Amino acid sequence: MKYIFIYLLLILKIFGQEYSIQVLGFHICDVNQNITNSKRIDFSTQNRGLFDFFWPAKNNYSTEFDSQDYSIKKWNKNVNQGSYKKNLSAFLDSDKTMIYSNDQKLKLSPPVYTLFSLIAMIQSSDRGSIDARWYNYEHEGRVGKARFLWADSSNAWDGKDSILCDHYRFDILITDSSGVVKNNDYFMKYIINKNSVREVWVSKAKPKRIIAAKVELPFFNFYAQIIRNKELW
Repeated sequence: MKYIFIYLLLILKIFGQEYSIQVLGFHICDVNQNITNSKRIDFSTQNRGLFDFFWPAKNNYSTEFDSQDYSIKKWNKNVNQGSYKKNLSAFLDSDKTMIYSNDQKLKLSPPVYTLFSLIAMIQSSDRGSIDARWYNYEHEGRVGKARFLWADSSNAWDGKDSILCDHYRFDILITDSSGVVKNNDYFMKYIINKNSVREVWVSKAKPKRIIAAKVELPFFNFYAQIIRNKELW
């Protein structure tokens, strides 16, 4: 038993990052990301300061994907936003149908990607393999297309140093919301706002990591900056 445990520790690789989210220069939220063996990404958000006092939220998201092409296998989320609490999950069955835990079903055309599987993919892929390529996209019952469009090579600040990055625009085009799973998840709602502009800066040096990200909305912007990079195992 001891040797099995040691073997599992040797093969298990977990890489994580911690981010600070700012609006108008104010720190409003902490985000943690862990990627395990290029098969699973865990993502959590926790509001902070006065923002947490007036708009408390602590959400957790988990996504499992194919280790070769990052297409979705299943996802789960736990949402705690004030008095609103919600658990929701879904998996892609052998019939190419997404089965949701609230008994809704949605026929898809695999390979299909989600926000989090694409976040995992961009941190392990070269620019040439993903630039300007459209991916079939699922977003809690909404379907459409998503792509990373390379803008330039530029520096982003990681809190200690200026890091040379590939700078992408992240486009999400929702074409069908008829199968939408109704919920009030603030994070997932704003990320696909049709009037938003999404940008991400990914370090050129390996291991790749997202150094910064920005979501520009009509009246305010969310800016995420890495504050800690860690190999958890």
